[in-house]
Amino acid sequence: MNDILINVISVVVTTVLLPLITWAGTKLIQYIGTKVKNEKAAALLTTATTIVLNAVRSVFQTYVESLKASGSFNAEAQKTALSKAKDIALSQLGDDVKEYISSTYGNLDGWLTNQIESTINLLKNQ
Repeated sequence: MNDILINVISVVVTTVLLPLITWAGTKLIQYIGTKVKNEKAAALLTTATTIVLNAVRSVFQTYVESLKASGSFNAEAQKTALSKAKDIALSQLGDDVKEYISSTYGNLDGWLTNQIESTINLLKNQ
């Protein structure tokens, strides 16, 4: 019975949640595009936002989803998931993007944490 329930949950998550994540990411990128006047800044922020979205999706699909299915997604696992998403994003952000974020927002790590948390919140509320 538990195996059936886990399989049903996995199917629902992959058929419903992942398309929602993609849709939400597209909407977030469109929102940023309308608010930022400078084309270079818009391109850098779009790149950074896309990288963050993809990092969150990757961690969700490879790490969070399996822990949730087994019922072991706790506070410690949340911290690990955040760390994994940050590591993925940082490894993919170019130096120009990192420099722009640092000079514009002051703290790359803080900005990245905020963007990951915001993306997760946005996806949860869709």
